[in-house]
Amino acid sequence: MLGAAPCAARPRPRPQAWPVSPAPPEPAAQDPPLLRGIFEVGKKSCDVVLSAGRLRWSPIQPERPAGDSNTVLQCKEEFIEMKDVFSVKLKRRRFVGQKKGGTLLGITLFVCLKKEDNKLKDSTVNFNNLSEDHCHEWLRCLKEILNGFQNRPKSLKVFVNPNSHEREAPHIYYEQVAPLFKLADIQTDVTG
Repeated sequence: MLGAAPCAARPRPRPQAWPVSPAPPEPAAQDPPLLRGIFEVGKKSCDVVLSAGRLRWSPIQPERPAGDSNTVLQCKEEFIEMKDVFSVKLKRRRFVGQKKGGTLLGITLFVCLKKEDNKLKDSTVNFNNLSEDHCHEWLRCLKEILNGFQNRPKSLKVFVNPNSHEREAPHIYYEQVAPLFKLADIQTDVTG
């Protein structure tokens, strides 16, 4: 086989250039921050960032002295999607019998978590900060975001079958469901 080039010397066909899709934008790029502040979450000081779509927080790590690289702390960022928040309130410490006022402790977010396929579970997350101005600014902004969701009802007609669940359905509704509607500022008209 004269004139045949060895395999290594043959020019290889160039791979076809596939269009490269851009990397997905970072959450901050598509959802710019509205507020940023420091709160205590779960007994840790955290950097908290609020955007229209989510609330994220990560523990604040102290600076390490130079040369101390043998311990690396993992900084885990946590977040809540704002569509899962159904209410936000100021958290206050009150004395027994005190109806209004009290010492401000921070903000509480009431969140709906998916437990199983068709079951939801309510949960709370506390963001502690003793500053009245700071907490009121965050509360105002959080409520604006929650009120901006167009698909959230302001009032509901609720039908409770008085004969279901061994005739305990009305009791279950008023003990477990009605407080959640009240917390979410949803007016209800109950029939049953």
